[in-house]
Amino acid sequence: MAHPRKLIRLAFKNRLALPLPDGSFRTAAGSRVYASRLAPVSEEELKEDGPAILVYARMEKYNADKDYGVEGIATNVERELTLVTEAMTLGGETVDDKLDDMAEEMEAALSDFEIPGFETARIRLIESDIDVITEQVKRPVGAIGLVWQINYRTAWRARSNVDAPDYDFLNNPT
Repeated sequence: MAHPRKLIRLAFKNRLALPLPDGSFRTAAGSRVYASRLAPVSEEELKEDGPAILVYARMEKYNADKDYGVEGIATNVERELTLVTEAMTLGGETVDDKLDDMAEEMEAALSDFEIPGFETARIRLIESDIDVITEQVKRPVGAIGLVWQINYRTAWRARSNVDAPDYDFLNNPT
């Protein structure tokens, strides 16, 4: 089975990239959404095809205190994933307006989103990171990264069986 982060990235990508029943898209990027921080997006493609969105994980924290029940029985892992949806468009006089429009579209698309397989996850927008890239490009490229905090749970592996005869390493190491 795929790692939960991979499944969540793919779910966000699909939510932003797949067409609505009427054939329209949730954002100006259309289907140009990639579940990776490194995607085949060049400034020429931005000029010809329009904006693109990258979806990637920045970090994930775990709550180790809640991983096991009082009897040492495996329960779950509480995870806090920091995920970024980063829109990119060509720069120009209206780059800030274009980026704000993309941010508004991404926020609207994800406002009532339930992640398939993680329906109890809590999704919260925590930050926007706005930048214009001018180095190593012919034309400036604007980027806005919406930073999402996603709290979710996954099943955790069971601890070693404490009743096993070779497990008594405190009193009788083997």
